[in-house]
Amino acid sequence: MKTHLLLSLAAAVALVTTSHADLIDIQAEWSGSSFANGASALASFTLDTSLLNNPGFSSFTGANFSNAFQNFQLTVTGASSGNGVFTASDFSVIFLNTAGGTLDFHSDLVGQSTPGGLWGATAFPTVVGDFNLFSNGLSALTPSGSSIFSLLSGGGESMRLTSFKPATASPVAVPETSTWVMGFLALGAVLFMVRRPVAVRA
Repeated sequence: MKTHLLLSLAAAVALVTTSHADLIDIQAEWSGSSFANGASALASFTLDTSLLNNPGFSSFTGANFSNAFQNFQLTVTGASSGNGVFTASDFSVIFLNTAGGTLDFHSDLVGQSTPGGLWGATAFPTVVGDFNLFSNGLSALTPSGSSIFSLLSGGGESMRLTSFKPATASPVAVPETSTWVMGFLALGAVLFMVRRPVAVRA
């Protein structure tokens, strides 16, 4: 009986500690330096890696965009035009290609090994993978994909992806309140069963 209770307790703890482990806060950066301009872009979002094909190609539009790349914001600075903050509603599609490799999203993707070379390489003919997004066309100021790993600002400046990494060195998944409640209810039930007095036969 106690063995079953201990297993239930372990399951309750695992429910809390592993919940939302697939969510990682990410920052992606683009720079115009390789194109001799001062434009740059910084995107921040919470990535749901459970929705990605890893390895493989993943493409998201509409609500799927917001589900996979949660709280997406992209800020452009240093461009001649089109500086500002853009959200998922400004784009029609976002995609990521792992180039056949299984990428580790807990570290910078740029430079990770894949069967075709280092992810993020853009020196033709060696182009490995891609991460890109495209404007929905409602505003000429919205940045949009122009080439592999590259965005074009509203002012026409090209920017290349330079990093795609966790926003913090050691990201910690924080379960939602409902998950904590479920875990504690399960834990309480287990403790109740353990402490319940056992009837003694006469």
